[in-house]
Amino acid sequence: MKIYVGTLSSNFSEKELQSIFGEFGHVTSVYIWKSNENGDNYLYGLIEMPVKKQALSAIESLNGKKMKGLKLSVHPARFGFKSRRRTGRAGGRRSTDPSEEENT
Repeated sequence: MKIYVGTLSSNFSEKELQSIFGEFGHVTSVYIWKSNENGDNYLYGLIEMPVKKQALSAIESLNGKKMKGLKLSVHPARFGFKSRRRTGRAGGRRSTDPSEEENT
């Protein structure tokens, strides 16, 4: 099972995350990504644990836990996402679009 870990402090290492999640069971892999958008640095990670029961236990125990001054956000990883836009509807004006008369 893959686990998303958000709101990591910038001084977290992959070894530290492996150790923290390793308390709950076997950890297959750990990745940490650093992003710098709009001048703000933030880290998030992806943990892979092969035993779902152990992974769920880690999520339950670590979500919301404060580490290195920040509250962790831990939940099952979601890969891809479904568009909120309805399918099967071809372009054209929507009822919320301003009428053409208002634009002229």
